[in-house]
Amino acid sequence: MDINQLYKLYINDVYRYLLSLCREQSLAEDLTQDTFMKAYGALEKSPPNSMKAWLLKIAYHTFIDYARRSKKMDIEEPDYFTNIQTDTSAEEEVQKKIDKEELYQKLDQLKELQKQAIILCDLRDYSLKQAAATLSLNENTLKTHIFRGRAKLKQLYKKGSVGNE
Repeated sequence: MDINQLYKLYINDVYRYLLSLCREQSLAEDLTQDTFMKAYGALEKSPPNSMKAWLLKIAYHTFIDYARRSKKMDIEEPDYFTNIQTDTSAEEEVQKKIDKEELYQKLDQLKELQKQAIILCDLRDYSLKQAAATLSLNENTLKTHIFRGRAKLKQLYKKGSVGNE
């Protein structure tokens, strides 16, 4: 498979994944371009077994490299998902947005691998195998990060609800 085929098949997946990590359309576009440039350079050396997981792994590392360079890392859902028309009331939409912001604030308090594992498996509906490949972990290690991350989130929510009463 050549880079043009890869690009056509996976551009949307890579872009959405990077957009969910960085929350900026222009930055996600730049990181997507960087991802495919890196993939082009590496494709000839050792073609992977799972192209999508391989590309998302490159995307993740591209994002981490950017985050280290800029010392800034925010994770949030892209706005276009929240602007989809539904039959819910304005109050429900506001509450959903508040809940989502609270979730991402709590996710930022987790260790990086726990946060990424939860984002991929719980928010992006990746299989354990896909998430493990993306994060360069074996599945049991990924499960441990998810378990510990969920436990920490549960503690953070309990701690937050006690203070709000």
